[in-house]
Amino acid sequence: MSSPAHAIYSSTLSLSLQGHEFQPQYGVQLIFNETARSRLLCSAACSQNPSCRIFDYDSSSHRCRLFEADLTNGAIIETASQTSIVGTCQENRYQTCSSTTNTCQCPGNSYWNGSMCPLKLFENTACSQIDACRSDLNLSCIMNSYGEFTQCSR
Repeated sequence: MSSPAHAIYSSTLSLSLQGHEFQPQYGVQLIFNETARSRLLCSAACSQNPSCRIFDYDSSSHRCRLFEADLTNGAIIETASQTSIVGTCQENRYQTCSSTTNTCQCPGNSYWNGSMCPLKLFENTACSQIDACRSDLNLSCIMNSYGEFTQCSR
């Protein structure tokens, strides 16, 4: 009987200066809002969640928020709390592959653009392929009369 393979993973994080938090463009982008004992545990939670691209952590309140967002659809803003910091996860923009099914796929709410897995787009955002828009929000990439994809719409 064979034992399951164990892999060692590494993640690259970028951190903001203290006194900042992340402001998502859409509320649906918040995927986790709990407490964590440390910034390291909050960043590990983001790194281990394939949907997380950015997180913020406040060391006073121990608030840890994970977001399915990046700087194309949200912003790092100053906050009154000088103990709040924003981190971005770099390593989850690529497909994950299964050796048992020999298939690869992007994490949820992202799509393959030919080289990486950017987040799916929101309403009225320019799109260039059919699967680029948030289908969970009933959006699709609309074609114009020339057969070109134009923008995400209902």
